[in-house]
Amino acid sequence: MKTDFSNRKRTSESSLFKNRHFMRMFTAYATASFGEWFDAIAIQIIMVYRWGASPVTLALVPVAMALPGLILGSFAGVAADRFPKVKLMMFADLLTGILTLILLTASHPYAVIPILMCRAAVSSFIMPAHQAMTRSLVREEQLVQATSLNGLVSQFSKIAGPLLGGVTLAIFSPQVCIAIGACARFISASLLWSIKGVESVKDKLLLTENLSHEGKKLDVDSEALDSAGGHRSLWTEWKEGWGYLFQQRVLICTLIYAVFGLFALLMIDYQFTVLLREIAPDRESMLGILVAAIGAGSVVVMILVNRIGQLSYVLGLGGGYLGIGLGIAGLGLLGEVHGALYIVMFAVLIGVGNGLFMVTNQTIMQKESRQDMVGRVFGISNTVVSVVLVSAPLFGGFVIESAGVQATFFWIGCTVAVIGLIGFALGSFLWGEKSNREAIESMKRTESA
Repeated sequence: MKTDFSNRKRTSESSLFKNRHFMRMFTAYATASFGEWFDAIAIQIIMVYRWGASPVTLALVPVAMALPGLILGSFAGVAADRFPKVKLMMFADLLTGILTLILLTASHPYAVIPILMCRAAVSSFIMPAHQAMTRSLVREEQLVQATSLNGLVSQFSKIAGPLLGGVTLAIFSPQVCIAIGACARFISASLLWSIKGVESVKDKLLLTENLSHEGKKLDVDSEALDSAGGHRSLWTEWKEGWGYLFQQRVLICTLIYAVFGLFALLMIDYQFTVLLREIAPDRESMLGILVAAIGAGSVVVMILVNRIGQLSYVLGLGGGYLGIGLGIAGLGLLGEVHGALYIVMFAVLIGVGNGLFMVTNQTIMQKESRQDMVGRVFGISNTVVSVVLVSAPLFGGFVIESAGVQATFFWIGCTVAVIGLIGFALGSFLWGEKSNREAIESMKRTESA
């Protein structure tokens, strides 16, 4: 299956950039993403290089950040579909900025962890709301472009944020980086404030879009409008989201496939600093360079996706994991004798795989979901990822302490690469069928002929 918008590419691209509300939200997201990398790099540098945290202690950080998502993820998705999405993101940004400033008071790893947990709880509402609002603001043929743009800004932030964060660390201190991260959240909230009223008109058209997605033509009665307007309980909508997900073959296959790769990947995702402490012990700035190189690889892929106008689900998901796995395995083979060039080379390969996987995964979640279900689908996805995040990093930390960081990176990389190859082998079974909407359009074309 391919996501294809090449026949309308120029018109869609032009109108997307002229979409004032989307571009405001896009700018807010870009600002928050940029600031996020400042404090992320600062926290890792402080914990590993300044406080000498062990792999297991460091693994507690992603676990602490995942627990709130595990508990709140699905309900955050329901909230994104039920409440005003822009206001939800705005208040979450404000609280996230305040909690980021509170990080400045921490003096050891176990003081950082509870603050990060609170911040993650607030942030868990942002992604479902952002994705649902994107689905609401842009047209069907613009979804891949909108997803690619969101991914591009995330990866550009991954390039500029760590590099500028490294410079800031060298000139000032990690605390300054954390303060910049907080300010970015406040700026994001102010941008969202300027479009807080955009949803009132969109919500009136929501039910018609949902029925069109399913290929049905029904009269809109008062009972249906009440249902779409959010008169049901949160629990009912939560159950409805899970029920809808299990009825969509492409969505559930994508989620299951992603989980297998993510478990292996997340075992070492937060341990790059520990690896660099062994292969580049005297270069604290190398973490920023590595993360920036990963971002650069992702940016190249996302630019190509925008230019080509289509992306196969099999290539995006299977090829994504293959690239990530080979890059991680390559880093595991490096030693102190190897220069920064090798680190950058394998990091770029990881970025290429990450770009392929991320754009494809998010596009599937948006394109294969009804508009009123997008928030719930992303919320459920975040919950499942949080389950993996709770277990995988700790398991990876213990494995690294027993087997060594380089050996662990090599074998984890090989495992992820094999999962990518499985995606290629079984791709026609997992994602080969047409989505419901494509099948309906095909039937209509056949009937008209």
